[in-house]
Amino acid sequence: HWSKWSMLSLASPAASGFAPLRGPALLLTELSTVGFDARAYRAKMQKLSAPLRAAARTADRLAATVCMSDTARKALWKPGAVAPSYLDGTLAGDAGFDPLTLTALASKSLPDLLTGGWPSQSQRELIMARMTPTERRAAVAKMREAEIRHARLAMLAAAGWPLSELLQGGRAPSVLNGGLGDGPVPFFLVLAAGAAAYVEYLSEEAANQASGLGPAAPRLAGDFGFDPLGVMAEEGAYRRKELSANELFNGRLAMLAITGFAAQEFLWGTPVVEQTPFFFGR
Repeated sequence: HWSKWSMLSLASPAASGFAPLRGPALLLTELSTVGFDARAYRAKMQKLSAPLRAAARTADRLAATVCMSDTARKALWKPGAVAPSYLDGTLAGDAGFDPLTLTALASKSLPDLLTGGWPSQSQRELIMARMTPTERRAAVAKMREAEIRHARLAMLAAAGWPLSELLQGGRAPSVLNGGLGDGPVPFFLVLAAGAAAYVEYLSEEAANQASGLGPAAPRLAGDFGFDPLGVMAEEGAYRRKELSANELFNGRLAMLAITGFAAQEFLWGTPVVEQTPFFFGR
């Protein structure tokens, strides 16, 4: 153990080589001289730990911004916005749009999100920052798969919604309008869900068989091998990406349209074909 005089010598200006130890040495010297004061002790410890807390905050900020690289590209959805590094433009229809960092939710399960595990914006940024490049690519691919499924479903719904109203009159069956349990609607919903699940099953089986035969090309999001007319097969890589982007753009527009249909009919209580008859030849 060091004596009180040793502590004083460390705390003196001459002990410049022991600068990192001067703060603790002064604290120990004060304790041995005047006795223990809890309030003063807490104040001293807060002062000594302040640099560590500042360093931790700096590390968090650096981690949160690691997703933005020096070669970050401009986002196409907003003038002056910068796309995060995990949206590098390699995917079709990538406009660099993820202002809420929702890609981080790909690593969270639905039950966890529904039971209060929804991370805040800063937490989502840290989740993305701590991912490896492989994990980021997997998260982006999972979110793109979900987007393309919803886009295709919305395109079918955007066409079927007004068509059903034109053929049978009244509002189309929906969650807000009701009618999902009437007539053949439940049977059709089960049939459609089963058909979609079967197509996905065939795609997964084909991918598993290809992987068992050796290295295979990575599967594109939403690619279930459905191309009966051979449109994609006859095109080059650039044209295939362009066609995929066009499908996605139309799907995004359809998602907005179907949301508008549901909101309009819920608020005004009349079929959308009657609210905008000029769109439907009325």
